[in-house]
Amino acid sequence: MARVFVSSVIDAPAAEVWRRIGDFNGTPGWLPFVAGSTITNALSANTVGCVREITQKDGLKFLEVLVMLSIVDHTYSYTFVGSPIPVKGHRTTIRLLPVTDGNRTYFEWTSEFDSDPDSEARLVPLMEQNFLAGARELRAQFAVSR
Repeated sequence: MARVFVSSVIDAPAAEVWRRIGDFNGTPGWLPFVAGSTITNALSANTVGCVREITQKDGLKFLEVLVMLSIVDHTYSYTFVGSPIPVKGHRTTIRLLPVTDGNRTYFEWTSEFDSDPDSEARLVPLMEQNFLAGARELRAQFAVSR
């Protein structure tokens, strides 16, 4: 099973960062490679089971379903239900934890999936790059707003 792990520290309280990223449909506001996001079923963006269609700036589209959400713990997980990349058993989790030294936030983005070895060797670095771009964008947004 392939694993992707990216973490960062953001100079803002976890509750403040959660207000920016906790909306499952809000990724265009903090992910530089995302052009748009639309909920495609009748559920709200904060309801387990909602499906979003992510359109990347390169034109690739992903259908992702929210499978776990904890507003209290500042975490959610999703999986692909339609993807142009060859993976199976995919699950991605975003989690925020308070850093009490300085009232900052530990940001963690992980993903696990099965894929053939050639695809895995290509996808893991690409996903790490994308996740890191999101973490860096959040750091930059909160550095400016404080």
